[in-house]
Amino acid sequence: MFVYTINRILHLIPVLFILSVVVFGFVHLLPGDIVDTLIGDEESEDPELRELLLKEYGLDKPVYVQYGVWLGKLIQGDFGNSLVTRRPISVELFELIPATIYLGLAGILISMAIAIPLGSIAAVKRNTPVDYSAQVTSLIGISIPEFWFAIMCVLLFSLYLGWLPSSGYVSPFEDWKQSLLYLILPAAAIGFRQAAYTTRLTRSSMLDEMNKEYVDTARSLGFTEKKVVYKYTLRNALIPTVTISGLQLADLLGGTVVLETIFAWPGIGQAIYLAIVDRDYPLIQAGVFVLGFIVVITNLLVDLLYRALNPRVSLM
Repeated sequence: MFVYTINRILHLIPVLFILSVVVFGFVHLLPGDIVDTLIGDEESEDPELRELLLKEYGLDKPVYVQYGVWLGKLIQGDFGNSLVTRRPISVELFELIPATIYLGLAGILISMAIAIPLGSIAAVKRNTPVDYSAQVTSLIGISIPEFWFAIMCVLLFSLYLGWLPSSGYVSPFEDWKQSLLYLILPAAAIGFRQAAYTTRLTRSSMLDEMNKEYVDTARSLGFTEKKVVYKYTLRNALIPTVTISGLQLADLLGGTVVLETIFAWPGIGQAIYLAIVDRDYPLIQAGVFVLGFIVVITNLLVDLLYRALNPRVSLM
């Protein structure tokens, strides 16, 4: 297990390198540059000012040199300074990451809490009204865009019923009860869509496992149906479910850019959106890279969870 973990960590190096190339190249393909943002339209025709700023930010050098400088600072944890706030980006992201992780974990927990019981029951009650209801619910969840569902939640639970706040954030370390009130709507908006996918996968995996020989053997040994289904079948069925849930993190984090903006949630997603509006290119680069880094690390943790869920899995 230790050797496998070290090998997987070493394999992350080329992945993160490719991620850095993609992020750097993507931002440089955007129209305009840092200089356009700094000097504005009125002074954009001043060649001396433009040349001065190009040298200051190293934009007068070839792209590969700019990338090398940026990568060297990135390895040291230096993302540069924001063009809007003039603060170190690493400090800003460090302040924003807890809110994004808090929201993401809550969304995943809601997704799993809905999907695993619903998918399992649908598989056990196959071709019954319970199964059909679960499939219809999953289809609705997949079809509804997250931002529309989020807006409908705000209209219903905040404006019409007044049960929950429509936007804002309170740290759970300050007031956990108040924090939960602000967390429910954005986490539900994220978790409901993810639960739709996971429910279908759980149902499919459970049906596949229930048709295997070890299930018939367990029943022939006199084990109760409840023990066969939830102790043996469900555990094996959760392996692909956990895999997909880890891969869905990329979609989940991508959705936070919109959802954090809708709910005024002070996380990396909202910061990236505001950076795009303000053309704060260094912050865009750093924010996208950090989200990608979180996805890569999560996939590593998912791989390591295989062993915990099924000791028969071979780690090579």
